[in-house]
Amino acid sequence: MVLVLFCAVVGFGAIVLLDVRNLGHPVLDPVSHMASYFVHADGGWLIVLASVGCAFAAFATVPVVRAQRAVAVAVSLFGVGFLVAGLVPTQPYGDWDAPSSTATLVHGAAGWLAFLALPTAAWLLRGGPPAARWLTGVASVSLVLLAVGTVEVMDGPDHLGHLLGLLERLMIAADLGWLVVVARARQRA
Repeated sequence: MVLVLFCAVVGFGAIVLLDVRNLGHPVLDPVSHMASYFVHADGGWLIVLASVGCAFAAFATVPVVRAQRAVAVAVSLFGVGFLVAGLVPTQPYGDWDAPSSTATLVHGAAGWLAFLALPTAAWLLRGGPPAARWLTGVASVSLVLLAVGTVEVMDGPDHLGHLLGLLERLMIAADLGWLVVVARARQRA
């Protein structure tokens, strides 16, 4: 449980640090731009640290949920998705109108996999620890945010595009919170 919490704090803390380092950036802001866009900004290495922290929070949770194979697989996929997304950078800001590079496509697919996998794990474990049940609702909201974000990223109607970065950070916080709560509840059981 301590390892899960540590990795989650490192993961989300690195995102917050990166956001603070880039306050006042002429193009990027944490409310409207996804965290991975900051990889080419000042302190961009922090996004790699954030992704590795999030991935290892998931990997440290797998032994706790391994009795439920489907949940363990979904949590593992979250970790793999975050790890790949962190190690394969997206296009630099300013190149967003250009056709997507292979790296950007891999990065996006890995992130999408991660954001789909953990809410799936939450739904599979919804009858699990009482402390994690309310987070299943949060996971449901994550799925809605994922759908909205997917539409926005794919040049859909720009209703929430100005909030995409905030939505992503909320999904990451909810997912990491779920991992910590499940690990803690399972440790006590």
